[in-house]
Amino acid sequence: MLGTTAFMKPSARSKAKSGKSGTPDVFFALTDLMWFLTHHATLSGIQRVQSNIARSLIGRRGDDARYVISETPVPGEDARFRELDRDALAGLIDYLNGELVEHEQLQAMLTECMEQAKPVTPRRGSVVVVLGSFWSNENTVDRYFGLKQSGVRIGVYVYDIIPLTHPEFCEAYLVRDFSASLLDLCLVADFFLAISDHTRRALAKFMRDNSPRQLPIRTVRLAHAMTLAPPTTEAWPAAMQRLKGQEYVAIVSTIEGRKNHLYAVNVWRQLIADGVDVPQLVLAGRRGWRITGLIEALEGTDNLDGRVHLVHDLSDTELVAVYRQSLFTVFPSLIEGWGLPVGESLALGKMCAASSTSSIPEVGGDFVDYFDPTNLQDGVETIGRLIRDRAWLAERQRNIVEDFVPRTWDQVADELLAEVEALRSAPVIPIGMAKLDAGVVYRPSDVFQPASPHRWLKDRATRFLLARSFYGNENIGAWMRGRSGELVFQTELAEGASIVVNIAVFSTGYLGASTVTLMLDPVAGQSRLRPVAHHIPMLPGANYQVRGHVGPGGVCRLTLELTGDYARPEGDVRDLAIGISAIGFAPADDMVARMDLLEGMTLRDATHRPGPSGAGD
Repeated sequence: MLGTTAFMKPSARSKAKSGKSGTPDVFFALTDLMWFLTHHATLSGIQRVQSNIARSLIGRRGDDARYVISETPVPGEDARFRELDRDALAGLIDYLNGELVEHEQLQAMLTECMEQAKPVTPRRGSVVVVLGSFWSNENTVDRYFGLKQSGVRIGVYVYDIIPLTHPEFCEAYLVRDFSASLLDLCLVADFFLAISDHTRRALAKFMRDNSPRQLPIRTVRLAHAMTLAPPTTEAWPAAMQRLKGQEYVAIVSTIEGRKNHLYAVNVWRQLIADGVDVPQLVLAGRRGWRITGLIEALEGTDNLDGRVHLVHDLSDTELVAVYRQSLFTVFPSLIEGWGLPVGESLALGKMCAASSTSSIPEVGGDFVDYFDPTNLQDGVETIGRLIRDRAWLAERQRNIVEDFVPRTWDQVADELLAEVEALRSAPVIPIGMAKLDAGVVYRPSDVFQPASPHRWLKDRATRFLLARSFYGNENIGAWMRGRSGELVFQTELAEGASIVVNIAVFSTGYLGASTVTLMLDPVAGQSRLRPVAHHIPMLPGANYQVRGHVGPGGVCRLTLELTGDYARPEGDVRDLAIGISAIGFAPADDMVARMDLLEGMTLRDATHRPGPSGAGD
């Protein structure tokens, strides 16, 4: 039986421990949600998940969790956090879930909620769970690095890793930012939670292939309904007035390439060619990317002679009407992390024909008719049967009404909190470190290059290499924070091996007679090998070579310290003096790797194109 665990009723395991005096707190980070609402008046998938989990817990288990946002970062300082007032947050979410959301009223409530938030510092032993998109929306991993260093555990709710497994469906910037952030999290986080077993398996494989730290991953499936409570009202969309009373089949999802709307259009085209009297086809959702083929197909056929209809930006009550008044729904997506439209359809009592791929069977179980989204004839037969054989459709519909038990947001919230509490007592996993390959040059500016599956691991290594002591990556490189810093990295070499490290350093030009000390410490004070110090006059745009030895576990630490007074550039609040534009190492006795390193430090590939001037990461 497919996906039966998705329909189990709540168990005792879903009850997390209640907060007790002296027990460290659980914080849910909602930075992504609050940032999103400053730009949109309706919720999307990830933001809806955050709001539903928070509202469920506030309403039933107010003392068991707290909700925070990160403040705008101050250059050179760890992120600071503010705690949202529970009542104000609950009121904001309730308004968003109402029948009518006015932009001005939403912004007023959002502002009030933000202004009531009070500074808070999660203490050692606490847990902070990132619920939103960890790769964007003012919510990236650098906000949580300081917390991890102070002894706070970091958890992340992961929706999918589609930008890595299926980059062809994503914009290049998303692939770049997502890959960099996920690699960072693999080195910082303590645990992951996944919205489906499919996502959990994909994430586990990614970590096995790419991460030096293997983190625990637990599945906490999403709910079937899009809202906390079953909808009691519906409103017919004005954009579909001329369809009222007609038979139609609905696809409710963002209209983008991976959702595979063109497949459904081609199924309709084939059914028409076979002489089937097809119902209207409604594509309801925001317009996304990678849909050129779909638009061209519709324009070239006059929307299949008027049988296909696109409607956008519908409210929740309008979507309820679209579902309930449909003959049935279709969800032809090629890849999902969950598949909420399938659950929404079932929760509202409507039959769904859906893809058999990825996580979708976890959502639909035995209540959905499945087809192969890469095989057109399979869809023609599966969907065509529901159109032609109304007795079969009625039987499938009756099965949903009588036997389907939707998974609720209360179940999701309780199970999420229970897993967090269970993982709180797991062994602490130390912060990871960047792993560098011999003979390879790593440049901070490379993170701005177009994403490439052949080199993105190399490009991203510098992000974490610099995290401890440097400001963010820029096209020039990365500025060190103040007069001292360190670069800690791991190699595949044995302890005691002799190496050379090449580093390209630049400066503000206001250093006067300052000198820079470069020291290669094999194990940060834990090795019997003595570190080698090099005291060098600071020259603008200089390349330096440092010799030393590898410590236990292949770990090396290169420290930089500036001696002497220097002036700061005007107009920049950061403490800037020197920065690095490139770094690499090679075994001292490996002349080939040393030549590769020397060539890479002095020459640049003519095909290498820098990103936009002044961009930061």
